[in-house]
Amino acid sequence: MPKVIFVLLCLLFPLSALAHSPLSNVSPEDGAKLEDAPTEISMVFKSPAKLIKLELFKEKASAKKSLLGGLFGDDGGEVVLLPKAVLMETSETHVIPLPEITSGGYLVKWRAMGEDGHILKGDFGFTILGG
Repeated sequence: MPKVIFVLLCLLFPLSALAHSPLSNVSPEDGAKLEDAPTEISMVFKSPAKLIKLELFKEKASAKKSLLGGLFGDDGGEVVLLPKAVLMETSETHVIPLPEITSGGYLVKWRAMGEDGHILKGDFGFTILGG
């Protein structure tokens, strides 16, 4: 029995480590439902980090999500172009100006490099309810 518990703990530990977020704050917050479109995205890291990739996707209203689509990156989203000037700067706080965006669901996918060289990545989403 102790071996079974040990194996289960070993399997669960990596999952809990992946759930740890290097971000201390994002705006708009993950899962936020906003009346008006934001004019910027703010990302605050727990320590200085260099953004190396940042993507914003608008969910297609008619897109049906599938397990295979999610695994292979076909999320049915439309890419929203963001300024590249925000990339490759090391800071705890990154403010990314947004183009004019309309109502709907949005997903932000990011990748950064910590000061120690480790790659950090994650995503967060928000919904704009108003026009």
